[in-house]
Amino acid sequence: MAEVQEIASEIRRLSGMSPDGFMNAVVHHVMGGHRTGAQRDVQAAALASPQMAPQTLDALEAAVKRARTFLPLQEGESRRQQAARLAPFRAGLQEAMRPYQDVVEDLAHEEAKQLAALEDETFTRRWTAFVLNEPATGPVPRRVQALGFRSPRVAGRADAVCRVMLEEPSRFLPAAAPNESRKARDARVTGFRDRVTNEQRFLRYAIQYAEARHGRMPAEPNVRLRALRLLGENHPEELSSLLHRVRAELGEGKKEARRDARAVRRAAGKGAP
Repeated sequence: MAEVQEIASEIRRLSGMSPDGFMNAVVHHVMGGHRTGAQRDVQAAALASPQMAPQTLDALEAAVKRARTFLPLQEGESRRQQAARLAPFRAGLQEAMRPYQDVVEDLAHEEAKQLAALEDETFTRRWTAFVLNEPATGPVPRRVQALGFRSPRVAGRADAVCRVMLEEPSRFLPAAAPNESRKARDARVTGFRDRVTNEQRFLRYAIQYAEARHGRMPAEPNVRLRALRLLGENHPEELSSLLHRVRAELGEGKKEARRDARAVRRAAGKGAP
């Protein structure tokens, strides 16, 4: 078994690498190679450690997307021939992700328990920092944070904060610069609402999954009602005008229906013996 001190030393070495250097080291390791550094078993333990597993998983996902940089087109090789080499390479990287995914899932489970235990103010502050994509101040990587917030245990609580975020974005956005223009502020608010809405989609999946597990049919979000609420917040005069118009149309429709009913009754009376 690899010594604890050796693993810790290898973790420090790997942590000091550049993103591309680390990705290359991970790919070389999972494909069976070994370069400089610790022995292969020590390196394996370091890459799968709780400190490194999220970063290792990130590196493997990036390598799948950038597979062509590892297997560039050779002289005289067709694109189809290159694709034939790329397919098993990508499959090998994806297969290698599984043990790291298991470690990350375990970390996310613990993170969800920690988040669920937070008081409301601290939870809201932590969720706001996540939505704003602020750098993590603690040891928990963003990938683990995301899975923790999107767990069935926590998603409903985060979704409730999202609703307030959409209605009162100024409560959560950083203070504006003294010379910020109205246009710049509107752009910040719009960008913030877009991020909140995007995160809310992930939360909805978790909430619906939890409902389905308990034998309940997940309800579809009321998109029309939410759009109407946003219209009222951003354009109250336009909404008021539309409401008056619809009421007038409904009132005219009722009058026309009553006229038709009277005409039918008159026609029936005239035709009676």
